Amino acid sequence: GYGDYEKFRGSFDIRYRNMGGQNRQVVLRAEKSSVDEKYILNYKEPWLFNRRGLPFNGFLKYEKGESVNADTRELYYRFAKLSFVSEIEIELSRNLKAGLAYEYSYSDTTDVAPGAIISKDDTGTLGISSFSPSLFYDLRDNPFDPTSGSINGIVLKFASKAYLSEVEFVKGTFQSTWFFLMKKGVVFAVSLKGGLAHVFGDSEELPLIERFFLGGRSTNRGYLHDMLGPKGDDDIPTGGNVFALLNSEFRISVRKGLGFVVFLDGGNVWQVIEDINHELKYSVGTGLRYRTPVGPVRIDYGYKLNREEGESSGELHFSFGHAF
Repeated sequence: GYGDYEKFRGSFDIRYRNMGGQNRQVVLRAEKSSVDEKYILNYKEPWLFNRRGLPFNGFLKYEKGESVNADTRELYYRFAKLSFVSEIEIELSRNLKAGLAYEYSYSDTTDVAPGAIISKDDTGTLGISSFSPSLFYDLRDNPFDPTSGSINGIVLKFASKAYLSEVEFVKGTFQSTWFFLMKKGVVFAVSLKGGLAHVFGDSEELPLIERFFLGGRSTNRGYLHDMLGPKGDDDIPTGGNVFALLNSEFRISVRKGLGFVVFLDGGNVWQVIEDINHELKYSVGTGLRYRTPVGPVRIDYGYKLNREEGESSGELHFSFGHAF
């Protein structure tokens, strides 16, 4: 595929679906683009401890990449990360699922632009050990191209030195996304997302690799990738501990898989909770769509409604899949 930020990208995976005749799966996957690459070994156990309805997933991941300015390709930082993740998921009802994940990650962040640094943990090596409970209620009629229903969820992340993490924080994100079929070929979609993190113990700031960023094709389309929110020297984004995001769009089918959207996006990022104000950055725009079996190919242009001096009037994005 191709995206405005990653440029050309691709993936390859090989999997064995039925080890020992017990529906156990092993997957080896590789992904690569112009800004990152990932290698993932995944083991899936359908009945953990031989209990029906208690699937287990284990991941060993290695990824490395860089954060760059989507327009100038200026380097903000590079990272390499090795992580182990284990998770279980319980289906409480047909549409309600609860999950619990444990992750230990060891990352090395290098070549960090001075303007992006606000914490001693923003450069060098860092080990993070965390537990993440989650809850999702999914009523969508089609996960790839929904026309009705909703998906609502919350994910928490707890990192503590009690289980060998080098930094301590609690972090939560939530989403509520709804789809309404107005009439044949016209869908109204609206989504509200937010996140909040708090650092405690001896940690001073949330590490760079854990902070929230907004801007780009799947958040606020009037802005370049990660460019909405607080910035340091040389206009380099630093991310923050708090974010709010609103997306809404009309999805209109025309003929033979072609369609278009009109949208309104709004959101912002704040460095800490004390910085929160009521100012959201809004953008409006339109886009073209071509439907495929796994979601649409799309081109969007977002126009800033409350741009500041020196900012562009808007941004063009190209990618696959719906914005939300």
